[in-house]
Amino acid sequence: MNLRRNIFWFLDKIKGQPLKQLCVKTHDILEDKSRKKAEAENAEQLKKLITHATQTTRFYANKKYSVLQDFPVINKNSIREDFDAFFSSKYKKSECRIVSTSGSTGSPFSLYQNREKVFKVQADNIYFSKKSGYEVGDFLAFIRIWPKQINIKLRFNFLLKNFMPWNILDLSDEGIKQLISKLNKQNNLVSFLTYPTALEKICKYIDALESNPVQFKTKSIITMSEALNDYTKDKTEQYFGITPLSRYSNNETGIMAQQISSNDQRFRINDSSYVMEILDLDSNEALPYGQPGRIVLTDLYNFATPLLRYDTGDIGVMEEDEKGIKYFTNVSGRKVDQLYNTKGDLIPSHLSLRLMDYGKFRQFQLVQKSKTEYHINLNTDTKVDEAKIITDYKAHFGNDAVIKINYVNEIPLLSSGKRREVVNEYYK
Repeated sequence: MNLRRNIFWFLDKIKGQPLKQLCVKTHDILEDKSRKKAEAENAEQLKKLITHATQTTRFYANKKYSVLQDFPVINKNSIREDFDAFFSSKYKKSECRIVSTSGSTGSPFSLYQNREKVFKVQADNIYFSKKSGYEVGDFLAFIRIWPKQINIKLRFNFLLKNFMPWNILDLSDEGIKQLISKLNKQNNLVSFLTYPTALEKICKYIDALESNPVQFKTKSIITMSEALNDYTKDKTEQYFGITPLSRYSNNETGIMAQQISSNDQRFRINDSSYVMEILDLDSNEALPYGQPGRIVLTDLYNFATPLLRYDTGDIGVMEEDEKGIKYFTNVSGRKVDQLYNTKGDLIPSHLSLRLMDYGKFRQFQLVQKSKTEYHINLNTDTKVDEAKIITDYKAHFGNDAVIKINYVNEIPLLSSGKRREVVNEYYK
C-alpha cells in the first residue's frame, strides 16, 4: 500500500474527482485501438474550443473561422504583442494558474491556464509517467534548476508528493557523490525526472571510478527538454539498470509526446490534449508524413488563453501507423538549434552527437556562425584529429564549408539548466 498515493486520490475525491475523471478520459482516448472514440471526443472538444475562442477573445472575435485550418498560425511573439487579446473574458486572471518558460532561447513568456487545463496537465503526467513505470506517490529524484532557497510551502509539497529536488547546478563531482550517497540510503525504489545533460554528467562521473557506486534500485527514468544521446542512454542502462525514456514537453502547454517503450524510439503524440500539425519551415503549408517541419499545436483544454495553431518553435517529423496512431519519429528542437548546409538545406541536428565518435569530451557544441562557417567547441584535455573531423563534417555541410575547432574550458548552461549542443547564430 502506498500511503501518499491513497491520500492523493482521497483529496481528489473530496473535490469531486475532477482529476480522476480526466485521467479516465485521457486513458480512454490514448488507448482507443479503433481511434473512432478518440476522434469523436477530440472533434467535440475542438468544436467547443473554437466556439469559445471566437466568442470570448478579442483576437479571434468577429472572424469567420469554420475549420481549424482557417485560423492563423500564432507564436509567442503574437501573444506577447497583445496578451489581453488572447485572454478569455470568461475568466479572471486571479482564478487561473500562470505558467512561464525560462526564456532560455528568447524572452521569458507566460500565459494563464484555467482549472480544467491544470488538471489535464496532471492527468497527462500521470498517464505518461505510468508508461515509464512511475506512479503517484513513488519516490522521485527531480533534477533541474531549483531556487537557492526553497520556501516552506514548496518543501511541504515535495514531502507530500515524495519528491527529492536536486539542483542541476549541484552536479560537481562532490555534488554527484553526495546525490548517490543520499539515494543509496533510500529504502524505496528510485525514479528520476531530469535533463539528459544531468544524466550524462552523472554517468561520466561513474566512468572515472573503479566501480559503480549505485546501490539503490531504479524504477524509472524520464528525460526532458533535450535530445538523449546514445552514450548517455547506454551508460544509464549499464549503471542504473533502466532504459531512460525521452519526453517532449514545455511549460506553457504540458506533455506533447513521449517515448513509451524502451524498444521504440518513436514519441507517442498526446492527442488526448492536442491537435498536432507539421508545417513547412518557411510557410504555413501543411507537410505530408515523414517530412521535417514546424510543430504547430492546438491546445484542446486551455480555455483561459486559447492556443489555436500555436507554433511551438520546435521542428519534428510526424508519422501515422496502421492503426491511425500518430507519432513523432524525430523532435530536433528549435530553428535556432537546427543546422543548414552551405546551400541552405536543413540537415540533421544530431550530427553534433557524432562528435562522440572522435574522442571523450566533457562537453561539446556545434555552432553555425554564417552560411558557410561552422565552429566545433570541445571541452577536452586531449587534442583531436582535427583534419579527420573537418573532412567528415564537410561531407555534410558542403565542400565550401569553413570549419573551425575550438578548445574551451566550459560550455555554459542556459538559465533553464539546459545546455545547447547545437546553436545556429546565422538562421534565426
